[in-house]
Amino acid sequence: MKTPTFSIILPTYNRRSLLPRAVESVLAQEYTNWELIIIDDGSTDETKEYVIGILNNKIQYHYHENIGRSASRNRGLEKSKGQYICFLDSDDELLPNYLSCFQHNLNNTLDKLFLSGVGLVGNKSVVKIIPSSNRSTCIVQCLEGYFNLMPFCFHKSLLLTHRFTESIYYGEDYKFLVPIIAHNQIAISNIVTSSVHQHSHRTINKVFDNISDGYEQFKNSVLKTLDNNFDSLSRYIASDKLIEIKKNKVVGYILAAAKYNFVGATKLNKQQNIIPISTFKLFIQRVKGIIQS
Repeated sequence: MKTPTFSIILPTYNRRSLLPRAVESVLAQEYTNWELIIIDDGSTDETKEYVIGILNNKIQYHYHENIGRSASRNRGLEKSKGQYICFLDSDDELLPNYLSCFQHNLNNTLDKLFLSGVGLVGNKSVVKIIPSSNRSTCIVQCLEGYFNLMPFCFHKSLLLTHRFTESIYYGEDYKFLVPIIAHNQIAISNIVTSSVHQHSHRTINKVFDNISDGYEQFKNSVLKTLDNNFDSLSRYIASDKLIEIKKNKVVGYILAAAKYNFVGATKLNKQQNIIPISTFKLFIQRVKGIIQS
């Protein structure tokens, strides 16, 4: 097998029912010089049996005990042979044009970081998120959380020493991504090439079970990352806008947490004095459908 152009790293944990959709989306790629690296983070369902049944010279499978998504992605990076690195979560999917879009762009630029559009798939609709062609606006989109890792493609040279922080399970992709965005040009495509599926069992929702620990994770990943890269980001974004983004990230965390752990979010909001109580209560009422927004 020739050296793959793209390595697609797919960590998974007990997602046997969802994993085939992600894997099949890789198999359906128009551009075919790729390798898929599936990292099983200690699944106890039938994930292993499924993957063994589809293994070939383009698909790797590696199993380890449950140590988290960040460690799984790092192991995938260690195993990768491709010149470019992409990430796919086991509950999402790539569109057939995903790799061909990146391949077209990398042939026309010296940039090492690529970003395409993504579709957010709900029960009845698909919302398309398109990155702005204006660099400053695009960076703001990234900082505000419009994109996860999937619509990005990284030249491997960007990741020779850059890794995911394995002690963090919330905001680990944010901490990984922001320094790269702050120091590299982004080659933008306005084509949608992947789909994020919204559902109640997404990993991010589990962070709200222990909301105090989750908030510490949030501070160590999202808030510290913004602080550590403030000067670099300030070359493209006004300082007051960065401060506003940081404030909004805190508010967003509390409101998102309130949907899953009302008691914990209320206690945390009172301790941190983040949102006025009247605003917080109004939000909860709307979530519960007590009044119309």
